[in-house]
Amino acid sequence: MSVIREIPVFPLPDVVFFPGTVLPLHVFETRYRAMVKDALAADRTIAVALLQPGWEKQYAGNPACFEVATAGTVEELETTADGRYYFKLAGSVRIRLFEVLRDAPYRLVRAEEIPERPIDESDPSIRSRKLDLLATQACLIRELTGNETPSLVLDERMSFAAAVNGACASLPAEAAIRQTLLELDDITERHRRAMGILDEILKRVLALRSAPDGAAGSRGAN
Repeated sequence: MSVIREIPVFPLPDVVFFPGTVLPLHVFETRYRAMVKDALAADRTIAVALLQPGWEKQYAGNPACFEVATAGTVEELETTADGRYYFKLAGSVRIRLFEVLRDAPYRLVRAEEIPERPIDESDPSIRSRKLDLLATQACLIRELTGNETPSLVLDERMSFAAAVNGACASLPAEAAIRQTLLELDDITERHRRAMGILDEILKRVLALRSAPDGAAGSRGAN
């Protein structure tokens, strides 16, 4: 059963926050410093939502954000002498934002938790899909950076949901694409689509690597 609650919202451009992931944050604006202070005095929970296109014109106010977001818990908090905050937000659950209860000094929204469908981690097909995803992600990171993949990416002990959501959060794709993945209620479908995007990006990267010198430039000149 879903839970309805009141939650402060930190809207951000280009950031799509997923459950099971960790988001490092530096909070310096006065209104959001107040938000963190209030969250720390309560249950340390803050939601991160992606701002909708056109937010730049209204940033000083309360520009629209997508209604599906993720709530997380403040961890590893550091406070500077001038009142700024550094911390990590540990994603816990997807939420759907409803009416705004207060919009100053920050946005307080009534939200409903969106529970994930349970996954049988002992199912061989689930394990196989998870390993395929981790291997593809590791290969892409290696091709893009030239470095060996951090061991965390290849950690087979992580859950299927953590592997899928971690891959989605770090996809080198537009925020709108990552938001679409967040909004999918079926995590196996989220896996399927994320895998397709990773495969396509990897194919393009490998094709560019194998193309003769100057081939890309020649095509672009036509």
